[in-house]
This record gives sequence, structure tokens and C-alpha cells, in this order.
Amino acid sequence: QEPASAETSLPFQGPPCSPTRALLHRIPVHTIFGSHPEDGVSAIAISQDAKYLATISAGTRVCVWNWTLPTEKPVCSTELRPEFGYQDYVIFNPQNPYEFVSNSKTQVVFYLWASLLSLQTFKTVVGHFSQSVFHFNNTEALTGTSAGKLVVWDDIDPHACPQELRDKPHSMKATKVVSLQKDSITVLMVLESFIVTGDVKGQIKFYSGMLQLLICYSHSKVGSIRSISFCKTPPTSLSDSSNAVSLTLNRNFILSTTDATVFRVATDGINFEKVMEEAKQAVNAIACHPRQARLAVGSHCGLLKVWDYEQREYLVSRIFPEASIQCLSYDPEGYFLAAGFTDGSVYILDAISLQSFCKEFKFSQGPVTHMSFSHDSEYFATADETYTVTVYKRVLQNGSRCWEHLAELCSHYKPIRSILFGVQLDSNEPRLLSLGEDRQLIEYDLNISSKDHLEVLHRDRIEQIAVPLCLAWYPQLSNESFILTANNCYKMKLYNTTTKMCSMCLLI
Repeated sequence: QEPASAETSLPFQGPPCSPTRALLHRIPVHTIFGSHPEDGVSAIAISQDAKYLATISAGTRVCVWNWTLPTEKPVCSTELRPEFGYQDYVIFNPQNPYEFVSNSKTQVVFYLWASLLSLQTFKTVVGHFSQSVFHFNNTEALTGTSAGKLVVWDDIDPHACPQELRDKPHSMKATKVVSLQKDSITVLMVLESFIVTGDVKGQIKFYSGMLQLLICYSHSKVGSIRSISFCKTPPTSLSDSSNAVSLTLNRNFILSTTDATVFRVATDGINFEKVMEEAKQAVNAIACHPRQARLAVGSHCGLLKVWDYEQREYLVSRIFPEASIQCLSYDPEGYFLAAGFTDGSVYILDAISLQSFCKEFKFSQGPVTHMSFSHDSEYFATADETYTVTVYKRVLQNGSRCWEHLAELCSHYKPIRSILFGVQLDSNEPRLLSLGEDRQLIEYDLNISSKDHLEVLHRDRIEQIAVPLCLAWYPQLSNESFILTANNCYKMKLYNTTTKMCSMCLLI
């Protein structure tokens, strides 16, 4: 086992059922539970005859499965040596379901069933490996690299190889390196009798079996390519080989990029259509509409999307190019959606169109972490990473109702974990509470608060040792009102909102 060194979104003019929705309605035909329970699956491939699966764990285990059999055990498996690195790509030989290849950024490993193929060290620096494929008409295999090169692998002549390798069932050797381009190759695949590459600049190139460039597709708005999927061969009765080549090279395809965008490419007019655009970075905020089956999702890259989670359809989106969404909150009626950002800004958006309802607010000195509306939408409040609570009040401006900044207060000395509006027991007036890791539950007096002055009504320490993590109103089941908290000691506590006395404690 020797390692080898080494912007405007256009509608998708497709079938009535979009690709996304079609995938959501697929029915599993077989499930393998706990295939790699320790590390999870990092790479998977299916053989050309659709009978076998090859899986590689995030650790070092490689398994082959016959998924058509009612068994939860692999047909065969092996453990890779640690120096083989993190193998994150695997593919079967289309001509031989008993042979497959995987690669990490620095190692390529060839497999026969139950045997790991021997490799000879390739001394030339060729960059990091990306993906590998088997050639369509010979015994060679190809591996793309970050230096824009292809490493060509082939069988070792058993009479020419060293004595220690002659007893091996099969051996592969890097025979040459072909410089295809300057840009890093990210995708490498075989399409009938052609080699197809995708690179970091969004270029898709077709090569002959002799690695001669035939055609190239590119677009300025396409980023680094992650995957390419071609449509099926159109039915044709043409027997002319030149026409068959033309049909293959002009086949439409879908590509995905590392910036979470999917394009459909119509090769007849070289038209790139944006099918979907998802979050490029972590999703930080989720909010459910109070009256409809809608879900708002905000990410660190500034993408805000609204989905219908019953129909599983995307409805509307908006991108904030220079800001990162940290939290979201609908008002009680669902007319507005508030968005808080890492730069301290706050937007009030129309819940349907996501257009700004009023001018943005920027009174927070740090990232906004929590947001909440009062039951009548007369107030909304935010908490930020500077331990400050900021309150906004609804007013009449130019004949329409909007919100304006009322006051802020640095009321905690540790991170705020929850901010929550409620209703006074003896009136319909809103009440505002905040809970921090400093173990303080603070209630604010909105009635006597004024411009640039936020008044504290009560300040109660509700924990002695444990750290409170969240706060929620308990359902109003009697004349008493309660709030529910959870702490880092796995305890939930019920407090009377008037006396702040603990009525019940439950260890989860």
C-alpha cells in the first residue's frame, strides 16, 4: 500500500415540476443505517450497473455494498493507512464494477474488490488532487489537479515492475502529467467518448480521448464549479459520426458552484440561466410566520429567503451584499419581518415582498443577537453582543405608521440569552423582559420610559450557580402567569411573573 504523492435571477424554463421539487418527492427504495456510525460518510459512488455502492468514511474505512440485498453489512471493506489522507472523492470504473478509485488532495488510491491496488510514488509536484476518472477506451485513469494538470495512471507491466509488486493482483503507476490549463481543475468526468473538466473560473471544457480541446463554455458570473450533470442523450436516428459528436458536445447541462448557485446551460445559444441560489455561508437565523406556513431563513452571507414549508416551495428572497444576517422575527400579525445584522443594523421588511418598510436603524454597537415584537406591534426590542437592550416604538410618520428609536440600556454584564414581550395581567399593556448569562432577569417599565431613557422596573437574580440559557412564556392556564427557563445544568424552572418565585424545577 504505497501512496502516490502528488446577478439577476432568471426563471428556469424547464418542465412543470422543478428539479428541486422533484427531488423532494423521491421515495427511498433502500436505506443502509449506520454504515459509518463513528465518522460519517465523506464520499459515495454507485457502479455503472447500479448494483454496488462504494462508501468512504470521514475516517479511514472503505466499504462496498450490494444495496439490492436485504442486508446491513458490506460485501467487503478495508481500512486505509493514515498517510493516505482524507479521501473525499470516489468513482467506479464504468467498464468494471469491481474496480474503483478514490483520492484526497495529495493521494490517489485504486481498488479491486477485497484488495487495495499497489501504487508507485509519483515524484513530480502536480498540485493537489481534485477528482479522478477511468478512461473510456483503455486501462488508464486520470486525476485532475489544482495546477490545471492531469495525472495519467496506467497498469504496470508485471515484467517491468519490482519483484515485490509482481505478486499483487493489480498495480497502477503514474505514467505522465499533461498540462491542460493554468486554472485549477475542480471537476473531472467522462461523457461518452469525451473528457469534461470544470475549473475555479467557471469554465467547462470538453476534450477528446487524446486530451485535445474541443469546446469551452464560460460565463463571467459563474464561480468555481463543484459539479456538472448532463441531460440524457436526445433520441436521434443519425448515423453520421460527426453529427453524433455534435449532439454530445451540444448537450445541455446543469452545474453547481462553490458559492451555492445552480445554473442551467443551454449549449445551443450558450445561455446560462440561474436555477437557484442558496446560502453561501452558515444559516444563523430562522423565523416562522405566525399565521401562514412560511419560514424565513437568513444566512451569514446576507441571503434572506422565504419558503412555504407545506408546499416546500421557495417564495421570495433578498440579498444584503455587505451585511450578515444574525436574527429574524415576524410581528404577531405576520405583516412585517425584522432582520438584525452583525454590523448592528436593523431592517423592518414587508413580509411578502421583503422590501424595506422604513429606513434602517443602526443604534446597536455590536451584532444584533435577539429580536422581539410586542403583542400589539407597538414596540419591538433588540439585544446585541454589547449586552444592550434597544427598544423601538411605533409612531405616525407622513401619514403612515412606522417605528422609531426610543431608548437603549446596557442592562446586563454578560451575554443576553433571551428578550421577550408579554402582556400585563391587569391590562392589555405590553411588558418587556430580558435574561442574561449574568443570571439576571430584568423587566423594563415601558410606560415611564422616554426618548433616550429606558427605565428598569425589576431586576431579579433567578440562579445562584447555573447559567440560564433561554426564556419563554408558559401558556396562560389560570389566573397566574408564569415564565419558563432552562439552564446549563439540564434543569427547567417555572417562575411566577409577579413574585419571581420558582414554582417548579424539573431535571431533564
